[in-house]
Amino acid sequence: MSARYKVLISAYACEPGKGSEPEVGWQWALQMARFHDVTVLTRANNRPVIEPELERLKGKQPLPNFVYHDRGPGLLEFKRLCKAHKIYYLLWQRSAREVVARLHEVHRFDLMHHVTFAAFRYPIAVWGHGAPSIWGPVGGIESIPNGLLPWHHPVSLVHEVTRNLHNVLQATPFLVLPRRARATTLILATTREMQRAFLKLGFKTDVMPTIGLNTDKLPWIPKAKREGPLKLLFVGNIITLKGLDLALEALKLSGARAEFTLVGTGNYQSSAKALAKKLGLAERVKFVGRLPREQVLQLYREFDLFVFPSLHDTGGYAVIEAMFNELPVLCLDCGGPAVAVKEGCGTKIPLGPRAKIIRELADALKFYEQNPSALAEQGKAARAVVLRDYDWDRKGEQMNQCYQTAVARAGADLGKSGGAAEKAYAGMGGFTNLLHQVFSLRGMLVALAGLLLIGALGFVSLSHLKAEARQIVADTLPGLSYAGEANASLAQAYNRSLMLLMTDSPEERARLRQEIESYSKKTTECLEAYRHAMFDAADKILFENLLTRRQEYLAAREKTLTLAEHNQRAEALASFRSELTVAYQRYKEAGDRLFEHNMRQGQARGHTIMTVCTRTQILVAGVGILIFIAGFVVGMFK
Repeated sequence: MSARYKVLISAYACEPGKGSEPEVGWQWALQMARFHDVTVLTRANNRPVIEPELERLKGKQPLPNFVYHDRGPGLLEFKRLCKAHKIYYLLWQRSAREVVARLHEVHRFDLMHHVTFAAFRYPIAVWGHGAPSIWGPVGGIESIPNGLLPWHHPVSLVHEVTRNLHNVLQATPFLVLPRRARATTLILATTREMQRAFLKLGFKTDVMPTIGLNTDKLPWIPKAKREGPLKLLFVGNIITLKGLDLALEALKLSGARAEFTLVGTGNYQSSAKALAKKLGLAERVKFVGRLPREQVLQLYREFDLFVFPSLHDTGGYAVIEAMFNELPVLCLDCGGPAVAVKEGCGTKIPLGPRAKIIRELADALKFYEQNPSALAEQGKAARAVVLRDYDWDRKGEQMNQCYQTAVARAGADLGKSGGAAEKAYAGMGGFTNLLHQVFSLRGMLVALAGLLLIGALGFVSLSHLKAEARQIVADTLPGLSYAGEANASLAQAYNRSLMLLMTDSPEERARLRQEIESYSKKTTECLEAYRHAMFDAADKILFENLLTRRQEYLAAREKTLTLAEHNQRAEALASFRSELTVAYQRYKEAGDRLFEHNMRQGQARGHTIMTVCTRTQILVAGVGILIFIAGFVVGMFK
């Protein structure tokens, strides 16, 4: 029987039923209370959700004891107003360190364990208290290769490039990650990428996914054999890092008669819809928006294959939920999904050139379409993997073994050193010490100069963009709208004129004449509105030519309709063929030229905006890289 220890768990995010990191913190707390006397340090903000759930579970299983801590009202308000979650998290960890020290004086913990946030890039409060410590499972080192960066989506591109640079910086041998690793008794990595990063620095780690499922509480009905086209499903945030552009292009390339449903929302949704339309997939790609988790859990069984080509997901709850519901997974061989999707549970596409990834994704889609039996076999294998590796009760048993290992390792280290087991970590010392480590006067001056330059570039480019955007809003868009409506009304009126010539009924002629006048009136209104949305000379010339052609058309039409209304059908038809049709063609050509002029204007102005954006991004990125290099050099000579 394993030893029972007094354990402190640090779980900043810890809430039952919320999913993501809060669910991870809550589940690790419950699981480890099965084996040890657990005290959990978490945010006071989590208390209103935690306490009722503890009351509900009382008497059903061993429960942890919770200690709640938050910073003062001023910082909480700053976090809320400025959405400064990461800054607040860093400050919370710093103050939590003092709380941990006080708790350790009273309880003398045998082990301390940090579980959330599960990102490697932040300092934690459990280091350096003289007790063995476990860090993780942690991840976040996963980065998008340069060839797969979202160059077509500037907002995401800036975020991903910054994240990549930050990962490279943090994982260098002479910065904080090695010091943090040395301060930890046992490190758990949630992905192979994170494991390799520690190994390069000389630290061995085990891979343990940080996510899990309460499999006995999830609804599940065995999948029935289904007929029809291959049904693909994606669940998650619709953002660039999910690789949905790769999936859509692969679907087009595969030629598979598949239907693709995407559940979720995000800042890439409009671009993904536009791409699906451009590829001719709009009828087969369905965006259903965000759905409640209960509804999503019922949805899995309606599909054949889960498509999740994410470029750096550390976890992927949707992946293991899909596998639990017997869906094989098509993903990239990176991040958390690569750990979950074992051999025979789906298809993992290795990272490489973009075209190669799309081709291999397409090949996989064709394979599954042609081999429905593989879907069933791999689906069953996927479910078995989740039950074995991702069930929270089993994960609790695995973590208990890690606890035993960490305490034994700390004891062995203590015996070798003949002294204290504490491993010092200066990264969270006094505030003055923190400032001294992070900042220098030269570095601050370099950063300030760079920020001023970036600000100036931004101001100049934004001014130009505003001017171009104003022209599009005030000129191009109204022009396209009014010209298009005028052309549509013209066509309707012309068709009614022909219909009037074909009828002998006076009542029908009167009705058609009324409709013709109505469409003419609408055309007049559109053209009058267009007159007030003109800003350049070429526009005015084309517009005046249109008005001239319209007068010729109206005169010919009036002559033709008058002949028809006087029962002179032969003369009316002759007038229609020789005069009205010719006038209509000239009028329509003038309208088409006006519409094409507005289209060219819009394209030119849009191209200008994209050029300014691209150049600004390159300049800002260049200045950012210079600041990075300058800061690095300054730091090396501090």
